Amino acid sequence: MRMLRIAAAGFLAFGLACGSGSGSGSSSATLNGVVRGQSMKPVDAVSSPARVSLGAISADVAAIVLSDVSGVCAKLTANTEPKNGKALVIMLADVDRSSFSVTAPSQPGTFDVFNPTGTFGIPPAHLAVVRFGVNESCAEVPEQSAVTTSGAVKLTSVSASGYAGTYTIGLETGEQVSGEFHTASCPGLATYLATPTHSCGG
Repeated sequence: MRMLRIAAAGFLAFGLACGSGSGSGSSSATLNGVVRGQSMKPVDAVSSPARVSLGAISADVAAIVLSDVSGVCAKLTANTEPKNGKALVIMLADVDRSSFSVTAPSQPGTFDVFNPTGTFGIPPAHLAVVRFGVNESCAEVPEQSAVTTSGAVKLTSVSASGYAGTYTIGLETGEQVSGEFHTASCPGLATYLATPTHSCGG
């Protein structure tokens, strides 16, 4: 999904200013509210620790994708971008504000939204970058997508089988959405994020 790369770029923006074929385990997620007037009913929720890069800058994050596309892990593992669909992409990390080193969270906590389009400053110690994206023919539709500018993601569980938590976030549109997630581990998501090009799938 192009939106995954856009979210990754947003995650790394503050730095510029200073597996298996299917997900393992069961998953569920909700999204309450609308984005640019659109609702989304997630049918899949996958995650993986991942390294995201933008030029010479890289960061280790917890990558989470809530999507209305079923079987998304198999598609990502095959390096195939879902042709059409919506997704809420969440990237979380712990930030050492003295060294600006970034690591994937290893325990539960509250992660404050960092606005990649706002004024750069000292990032929060527990950082979230969140983006809602709409894909059509493997291309993000900007006028239907939005970046999150406020709010927080609360991780309640971190394990090898996935992440669980809740979120209440405000978007650049002035809308607010909330929900919860219980993800299935998808190592293919990390591989997808580390691969610069992808095929367009169904």
